[in-house]
Amino acid sequence: MTRKILWLVPLLFVGVVFYWPVTQVSLLGESGNWLARLVEPNTLGVVWFTIWQAALSTVITVIIAIPGAYLLYRRSFPGQQLVRALITVPFVLPSIVVAVGFTVFRSVHEFYQGLGLTFLADPVYWIIAAHVFVNYSIAVKTIGGVWATMDADIEAAAELDGAGRLRTLLAISLPQLKPAIYSAAALIFLFSATSFGIVLVLGGGQVQTIETAIFFAATQRLDLELAAALVLVQTLITALAFLVVTKLAKDSFGLEQVFEGSRKPKVDRRDLLALVISVAIWVGLLAMPLVLVLVRAFDVRGSFGFENFVNLGTRGARDLLNITFVDAAANSLRNMFVAAIIAFVLGTLISWLLIRTRFRFLDLVFLLPLGVSSVVLGFGFLVSFDATWFPLRSSWLIVPLAQALIALPMVVRLVHPALVSLGREPIEQAQLDGA
Repeated sequence: MTRKILWLVPLLFVGVVFYWPVTQVSLLGESGNWLARLVEPNTLGVVWFTIWQAALSTVITVIIAIPGAYLLYRRSFPGQQLVRALITVPFVLPSIVVAVGFTVFRSVHEFYQGLGLTFLADPVYWIIAAHVFVNYSIAVKTIGGVWATMDADIEAAAELDGAGRLRTLLAISLPQLKPAIYSAAALIFLFSATSFGIVLVLGGGQVQTIETAIFFAATQRLDLELAAALVLVQTLITALAFLVVTKLAKDSFGLEQVFEGSRKPKVDRRDLLALVISVAIWVGLLAMPLVLVLVRAFDVRGSFGFENFVNLGTRGARDLLNITFVDAAANSLRNMFVAAIIAFVLGTLISWLLIRTRFRFLDLVFLLPLGVSSVVLGFGFLVSFDATWFPLRSSWLIVPLAQALIALPMVVRLVHPALVSLGREPIEQAQLDGA
């Protein structure tokens, strides 16, 4: 009975903050003509591009993250904790900042066209690169967090039998890492499929995903019928991705786990390949766009200066902004704190409850917010929370609630595999002891 009561807390949260607003938006576009709108050539093209670019972004991110996860969580070297922290920076950056960074990055690398690499002028390559840039830390931390708890004795025994690092990785490590890999892949796919700011800025209007198509349909053309149809497709893609990941995870297995605090061997010459790949990614993909943005911040009409930073205390040219940067930063910190508390508490509770239930559909219930357009969600807030008895749309709380809703599935996908890796024995032992 106590467990059922605990389920009510997260279910009530997602029901009110997510399912109700999305339902309201869907009803606004109801006319029975959804299927005809979905089979239009332009719509099919948008859906297909969304799927394949998200899938490609996911595959690339997971593949290049494995060497990084190995070095950061399976080996030890000076500055390891600092590198762990730094690779997280791209993920927490606003998408518009990422897009601006890659816009600068792209302009700097236009010399590629002089080398005959004209295909790099296509914005699709930069969109995928930006998605990899943002989601790299998710894959590293999700895979590495589980990898750090795996018993190293089995890998050591394989190496003593003559297996090289690559064969040990493929035959011993990766099979145990499947749940973490699939969990990370699900998150990355959904983040890439629902990317908005990156596609809007880097795409330059040449390409559209479901997310940007919903934005233009709902806000510029007021075509709520098409927007609602695209919301349905996006939700179906999310559900399908979840089902595929769940099916694949059933075929995985785990071996004995140890605490992450166990002593890890230092990086040696046999790790050279992983080290070269990871350093190239850390410097070339993760650091370079950030450095270029930093350099551009000091660029004042072609010369070095601090005028841009001085302007942060103003409302911009001709007072176009409503508040100063300082006020906006204070609001962001407040919203971040509230959203983090809500997402962490509810995400941990959901993860704890999920390992104690057989109803796997509940996992999907909390994963769906990742697969629905933030544009639709915001529009749903406007039409759902304007009643006098529930005027949430006029409260500052609406922002951290929306942020917590989007972060909640990620917390679940990160915490749940860690709890699963502990196995049932510690939990059952605690229950026998009266816990």
